[in-house]
Amino acid sequence: MRTLTLADGRELTYDVYGDPDGTPVVFNHSLSDSRLVRHPDETVTASLGVRMIAADQPGVGGSTRQPGRRMVDWGADMEELVDALGIERFSVLGHSGGAPHALAIPARMPDRVDRVALASPVSPLDEPGMARLLVNKDLKLIARLHHVHQLLRLASASAARRAMRDIPSYVEAMAEDDPTDANVFLGDPARREMFEESFGAGMQQGGEGMYEMIMALWDWGFAPEDVTTHVDLFYGDADDMLDPAMPLHLAERLPDCEVHRWPGAGHYAFVEREHWSDLLGAVA
Repeated sequence: MRTLTLADGRELTYDVYGDPDGTPVVFNHSLSDSRLVRHPDETVTASLGVRMIAADQPGVGGSTRQPGRRMVDWGADMEELVDALGIERFSVLGHSGGAPHALAIPARMPDRVDRVALASPVSPLDEPGMARLLVNKDLKLIARLHHVHQLLRLASASAARRAMRDIPSYVEAMAEDDPTDANVFLGDPARREMFEESFGAGMQQGGEGMYEMIMALWDWGFAPEDVTTHVDLFYGDADDMLDPAMPLHLAERLPDCEVHRWPGAGHYAFVEREHWSDLLGAVA
């Protein structure tokens, strides 16, 4: 893990892995995840010619909290990160709630981002009808509590405490709630270990990162139409967390977007080798 002190004094933790001479790609994780979510064999990333830069969002891992943040603010953080790493041009990758984070980067730096790939992306949840496309029961609860901020913060903290008491059991519960992805979570020991580490980092600040991201999902601070960079959008048609209508709706709003369907795949299928290769192939 590396750490960057941002201009406002916050700390940003991040990893760099893959091919050190490869195409720089900034990865953006989703709700309850962290910079650690990935295909567990990093030699695969290197073999695809990608130098991955994956940062913890505010309140996740070792990254300082940022109450009241909006999605648009993440673009400024990532500008500081790529500047600190001496990277002029790069591509962007995002999963689920990390997708709007990913889109915030070309929205801020359209002349520096070459390509964008999204997996199972979330649309702006302040649009009429979008929150109803959250399928998972915990995500439905988030939608109901969104306007009662203190209850949402308490629910996020409670979820984090339960998870941190027994992270292996938390991963098993995720698999039970998301049956299409059960084998993704539990079928391979290396993947299971990766998820345990990722969720552990995601929860280590008591659910603050989840709370802040949830609030930001309703307040992007920019529109999908503002992103003119080419986007490859991938989604699983058996997603147990988001109705596939949500990523398809986002695709319609993006000015330059190509849609790719993963038949029979769920929400977290992107970490499997075949789908990880699809994503990285779109940005490398």
